[in-house]
Amino acid sequence: MRVNISNPILCILCLVIFWANTALAAPTEASATVDKNPVMVEESFRLTVTVNDDVPGDEFDSSPLLQDFVVGRTSVSRQTQMINFDTTRSTVWTTTLMPRQAGQFTIPALRVAGLTTAPIQVQVVPVSNATQAQNRDIYITAEVEKASVFVQQQIKYTTRLHLAVDLQSGSLSQPELPGADIEQVGKDREFTDIINGKRYRIIERTFSIIPNSSGEYTIRGPLFDGEVIDNNRQSFGFFNRTRNVQRIAKDVDVEVLPIPEGYNEHWLPSEFVQLTEEWQTSDNEFRVGTPVTRTITLTAVGVTETQLPELDTLYPPSMKAYPDQAETARVQRNGTIVAQRTETVALIPNEEGTMIIPEVTLKWFNVVTKETEVARLPARSIEVLAPASAPQALPDSPKVNPVTPPATVTESPLAAIPMSNAWWSVSSWALLVLWLLTLLIWWLSARQRVTPVKTESTPLRVQKPYWQELQKELMRNKVDVNKVNGLLPGWLATLSGLNNVSVYTHLERLDNSQLKVAIDNFFKHYFGQSGQTSEKQVLKALLSEAQKVEKQQRQYRTKEKQQLASLYPTR
Repeated sequence: MRVNISNPILCILCLVIFWANTALAAPTEASATVDKNPVMVEESFRLTVTVNDDVPGDEFDSSPLLQDFVVGRTSVSRQTQMINFDTTRSTVWTTTLMPRQAGQFTIPALRVAGLTTAPIQVQVVPVSNATQAQNRDIYITAEVEKASVFVQQQIKYTTRLHLAVDLQSGSLSQPELPGADIEQVGKDREFTDIINGKRYRIIERTFSIIPNSSGEYTIRGPLFDGEVIDNNRQSFGFFNRTRNVQRIAKDVDVEVLPIPEGYNEHWLPSEFVQLTEEWQTSDNEFRVGTPVTRTITLTAVGVTETQLPELDTLYPPSMKAYPDQAETARVQRNGTIVAQRTETVALIPNEEGTMIIPEVTLKWFNVVTKETEVARLPARSIEVLAPASAPQALPDSPKVNPVTPPATVTESPLAAIPMSNAWWSVSSWALLVLWLLTLLIWWLSARQRVTPVKTESTPLRVQKPYWQELQKELMRNKVDVNKVNGLLPGWLATLSGLNNVSVYTHLERLDNSQLKVAIDNFFKHYFGQSGQTSEKQVLKALLSEAQKVEKQQRQYRTKEKQQLASLYPTR
């Protein structure tokens, strides 16, 4: 009987039957196969798992395979066929597996979509040198420089990828060691070599592995995943046929030794440790109040910069120290890490004379001799000279007693001539007599004067330019800290009346704790130790304290002038 397929009712009925068959279908079979058996160590093979239905891709779990194999990429594909309204579907998972060692292994039964595959016995055979050269176009080797190291000592790990075919693309993972710091050292090195009569292109890569705990460990070899040109396959046009390959390096066993018993210093295992220093001065001399920069560099081989300790540096009490934040860095030399720590400090001598800079020492463990050694900077003796130049100033008025007769504070042209306490010469007696005569004449003439003595004219002329320049600079929107640093000693000298002394000697003479704190904070900021205080806050505090001191000086001078005028009333 002939059926008219143009009937719409018949078409709908066929679709309903098709959908019903689809809804009632369920997976009934799952199978697993491998593409080669036996396989060689460190070579990849493919495991294929098939289910006769369309199921989600996450139904396949490869974690049971991790016990004996390295599991590579997994791909999933689906197929659908329909013959005479009979529809068949299938889902296929393909996973790359690599054995790490020779022996008899079992791919366990895998559960997929409610079904279980049958287990597979896989024979893994070792690779001899002859087999490796004749049958293997791609393989990886791995080695360590030392199989026994101390904890936190660098392990130099080298892997080489051997290629006898053209490489299209590829990637090489890092080796694996739990709890260790691993990084590539330097760039890849490429060369060619002939092994057992076969030419190989070799790509060499070096890793630094620093274990952080002691014990017996196994370094898992890196995995290579790439595409190579397959000359056995037919190519079309300009496109070459490629095939995916995976190779893995063999595991390497290492022994990590603990810190030796009785070692109580900072643990720094290395082959070479060195301390160096550099001094920077303006004129290669040490002078009171002049900053000197000292830079100390700690260099260690085979460790990271985080392992370098802070140096214990001491300075004499007569020298102010303003350390900067330490800087760390690392470089790579011949496959080895070299770490450095640089500490910079600004030093300001406060007194003249000889100063002793104590030595700097650092104990470290020599991994070659297995003994503790000391890196040191020897003690240094320096001679601190007087300042090169300093502003000249007369004693300030606050240091003068207001009730003292004017004759004791008025300076004669001969008053600046020093007199020796050891012996008196004839000229000294003559000068003394002349000085006494001068005082007598002055006293007689002063009784007839109607105007008071202006004792403050000279200090005011000296003080005014320094203070005006300093205040003007501190009140700018953008302050020049170098100019402020240059004006401070001159201004302080006009206040203290001292010459050729350091800033802190001026401050001790003035005995003003608030001003001392403000200037000390300024120096900390100037020499890079500002902390959490901003430059604006430091300069604002310095201006405020300086203005307070100036105000006190003006009030004292005004009061003194009034007292001196009352001693000599007009007739």
